[in-house]
Amino acid sequence: MMPDNESHMLFRLINGHPSAPADLFFGTISGLGDGLVVALLCALIMLWHLRLGMAAMLAFILSGLLAQLLKRLFDMPRPPAMLEHVHVLGAPLQAHSFPSGHATSDGVMLLAVLLLWGGRDIRGWLAALLFLLAAIGRIYGGVHFPLDVVTGLLLGISTMYLCWRWLAGRIPAAWQESVWSWRLSGMLVLVLAAVLGLGYRIQPATAGMLTLLLPVFSLMALAHVWKGKLHHGR
Repeated sequence: MMPDNESHMLFRLINGHPSAPADLFFGTISGLGDGLVVALLCALIMLWHLRLGMAAMLAFILSGLLAQLLKRLFDMPRPPAMLEHVHVLGAPLQAHSFPSGHATSDGVMLLAVLLLWGGRDIRGWLAALLFLLAAIGRIYGGVHFPLDVVTGLLLGISTMYLCWRWLAGRIPAAWQESVWSWRLSGMLVLVLAAVLGLGYRIQPATAGMLTLLLPVFSLMALAHVWKGKLHHGR
């Protein structure tokens, strides 16, 4: 484990140089680790890749439960409770710092997008970088120490990998092509997008734009998929 002085120095390096553009950027993308946001993204993946989406949803649930268990077990204080002059985005949280639940979800999605697009597609790497920056945003926003975020990322990535491997051969290929598969996935997207877009509050407040952008994007993606499926008579 990193000594306290080194951990605090790295925290200060990331958190101690705030600016308005960085506040907007990290404050927005750090919301990608929010539970409802991640659940919606997993449901969207299910529309195109049922096994991968189911693995991501299962990994999100399992890793989230484990992260919450570890938070209660270690009960580590957050940066505002230990340090002075912490730059905080959102509410100044005090307890249950280790590990970062948002970073855990970011780790799940980081591997999921790489598996979705493959290692040779730049879209997968760009999306993975976005989730990595979202996790770093938890440090910039004064919510977590670097160790909390690194542990969360590793927890999410490892859980996603295990769930992906465990579901191999357990999801028949015919399920992906069946009518009920995309319709049920679509209904899940509709429900989650509606909950996110109709008054759901996300922290920090700058991430609130995700509650508008993601539901709109999800409905557009869903309409595209349904149009294609109906055109082919499925």
